[in-house]
Amino acid sequence: MGAPSLDDDTVAMSESIGIGLLVGMTVVVTAIVGLNVMVVTEDRAGGVPQANFTYDYAEDSSLLLVTHSRGDPIQAGRLEFEGPRGDAKANWSQLANKNRTEMVENGDIAQLSQNNAYGQRVGSGDAITVYYNESGNRTQLDQWPGA
Repeated sequence: MGAPSLDDDTVAMSESIGIGLLVGMTVVVTAIVGLNVMVVTEDRAGGVPQANFTYDYAEDSSLLLVTHSRGDPIQAGRLEFEGPRGDAKANWSQLANKNRTEMVENGDIAQLSQNNAYGQRVGSGDAITVYYNESGNRTQLDQWPGA
């Protein structure tokens, strides 16, 4: 008596099962990676917003116009401006006469001058820093280095 031999049907069945398992594992791994990417993207949405600003300085009147040029909408009360040495501070809602919860979006403008909440002339050598403030945690978004 010799060793039992495998017929062609048994070999084909083993290969089919192996291919099915590999395809199934590939689908599961792809689904897990896809879910992780979606969850990480959702977590990122809750972090610090990203925004770009443009600056127009009027030297004759010592004022600075700040425009939200692109990026995420941000609540007006959370966007803060700080002058050199931290001596002048104001938020967007005070400067643009907006409600603190209104959103600052692309094209919105705030003016920094001594005649509004900023309360100080903006000099050509003054660095003005833009912060995002959420519950006392301030993150610098941008800075105007002066004219």
